[in-house]
Amino acid sequence: MKYSTVIVAAGKGTRTNLGYNKLFYEMHGEMMIAKTVSVFVNDPDCEEIIMVISLDDRQMFERILSSDKITYTKGGSTRQESVFKGLEIVKSDYVMIHDGARPYIDKKEITKLKRTLQEDDACLLAVPVVDTIKIVKDGYVEYSPERSTCYSAQTPQCFKTDLIIECHKKAAADGFVASDDAQLVEAYGGNIRVKLVPGDYANKKITTKEDLI
Repeated sequence: MKYSTVIVAAGKGTRTNLGYNKLFYEMHGEMMIAKTVSVFVNDPDCEEIIMVISLDDRQMFERILSSDKITYTKGGSTRQESVFKGLEIVKSDYVMIHDGARPYIDKKEITKLKRTLQEDDACLLAVPVVDTIKIVKDGYVEYSPERSTCYSAQTPQCFKTDLIIECHKKAAADGFVASDDAQLVEAYGGNIRVKLVPGDYANKKITTKEDLI
């Protein structure tokens, strides 16, 4: 299963209060973005890695990342726009979209996703929620959904390239902003369903200062 990877790395990560792009934070002697990218660099099935970045950071990324699989493109004003800019230059028939700030993605998860793409045109990693979820409106609890049906979405989220590009185009035309790329397929994918692939709680996104180690 050959595929391309789009890595969203254009944000600044202000909630970590580092004063610089959190992807350049050093974790156990390795910068976060290098750790994130390594699983794709080392996978022979990954044909290209498209880094969607702020051009202000390009020199730093090029200093850290040396693989000839990597190309760069400028991010947009939102995550959704940034992903689409990456998708526009994807060459493979299938694409994995991953957050630059998820450095703990493991080879076994990538393998499961590739196997799923052999049968499904859309899939994502997700883990069961561990807390009770409350649906809230105007500051008051409306109801509590059945916890066994609730999952926390992760990345990579994986798609047939033509499918996710078409969904992004339709969303842009409607002015629809999704929480993630899978939601675009839910809204615009017709009869295409998004397959859930069991993820790992270790595959967390680095968002706040407390997430840094």
